[in-house]
Amino acid sequence: MNNILRDREKRYDDVLSIINKYGLPVICGKINYPGNDKNTLEAQRAFQILQVLLTERFAENSIHTQILAGDDGSSILIVTSIDPMEAKKISVSIETNHPIGRIFDIDVYVIEGNSIGREKLNIETRKCIICNEDARICMRTGKHSLQEVIDSVNKLIHDYVCNNSSAMV
Repeated sequence: MNNILRDREKRYDDVLSIINKYGLPVICGKINYPGNDKNTLEAQRAFQILQVLLTERFAENSIHTQILAGDDGSSILIVTSIDPMEAKKISVSIETNHPIGRIFDIDVYVIEGNSIGREKLNIETRKCIICNEDARICMRTGKHSLQEVIDSVNKLIHDYVCNNSSAMV
């Protein structure tokens, strides 16, 4: 777990460094994968899908793209010239509308190094993948076992990949 936390801190430091270098918002995409192994085959497949989606969606306004890999899984950082609130709206749309979007974690960091939360757009919090209640409450209360969550996430990824084998996204 310490390696995962260190990896998250390093990613945030990378985000800050990129913001300082370019003076523009940074989109950070990663996979919300449960458990301590964030680099499973399923997580890697989901990240490849997310990477293609974000690269294509923000291509026109992308200034710099960087892929990171570590104990917290892979992530993509995209410096964009698009308005940060618009970038967040696009990100939430991907998280909400893509068949495996509920496991995508797309943050938009602004110049101060803060990320734009869903509440700034008056969008409800993320829902639990198992019971569709507020995901934060389920996590806090331990409503579902870790294995139950891993199985649900893996099934979501597996079903999508099997049904879309010819198309990556």
